[in-house]
Amino acid sequence: MITLMIADDEAMTRRGLEMLDWHDHGFQLIGIAANGIEARQLSLTQKPDLLLTDIRMPGMDGLALMDSLNQQQCAPKVIFITAYHQLDYALKAIQLGALGFVLKPTDPDEIIAACLKAKAMIIEERQRQSTEEELRDQLEEYALTLQGKHTAHPDQPSLHPVIQQMLQTMEKQYMKDITIEQMADKNHFNADYLSRLFKKETGDNFLNTLTRIRMQKAVQLLGNSHLEIYKIAEQVGIRDARYFGQVFKKRYGLTPNEFRKKGDYPHA
Repeated sequence: MITLMIADDEAMTRRGLEMLDWHDHGFQLIGIAANGIEARQLSLTQKPDLLLTDIRMPGMDGLALMDSLNQQQCAPKVIFITAYHQLDYALKAIQLGALGFVLKPTDPDEIIAACLKAKAMIIEERQRQSTEEELRDQLEEYALTLQGKHTAHPDQPSLHPVIQQMLQTMEKQYMKDITIEQMADKNHFNADYLSRLFKKETGDNFLNTLTRIRMQKAVQLLGNSHLEIYKIAEQVGIRDARYFGQVFKKRYGLTPNEFRKKGDYPHA
């Protein structure tokens, strides 16, 4: 669902826009504002994906509203509702990054069409950002692996003693079933508290750190061309070879076999 907010100072227009079949087109209407100031306040709290707003409103017009929201971290995409005599605002709106315009008197089909076009652009942008983030994570993971490092070193003196002990255990017993609950019981800690402490001390969560250690060990084992992939999975504590392959590819962008063929391994 794409979250949507509506802003218009005309009550009849607001009611008409509210009554459109937003849900059937993949939108969730999360707010309606009667002026620019109210729209800004609602946008800052509700953080809509898309803002459908009149370009002329009391207190703060649509352009000032968009300019203000653009300075926020989660700025919504904007479609303006405008009249013919207000088209001189179009250039400024385009410069601010508006996705489209709907002319008054508004036609429901045109409004839905403009919003669906914006929806497609929002989804495409999300997918692109997700891909870029995944690639950055893979590059970082690959670099750490080639250096034989994980989030925090078990001998780092500044770490909490219990966290140091946990990391040392993970390094030595990564091939076994290890859980935060087991660690908590062993050290007489509440599991939730220990999980938060681990994240605070190392900068990463317990499971991700354990998985990173296992994958780094797997990379070293891949250097042995006679060792089958399912055996490597078992030796690093993952009994399901298919799941092992999925985790490995997510972290390095390559399957274990592809990584093996690449032939670039850190020293054990």
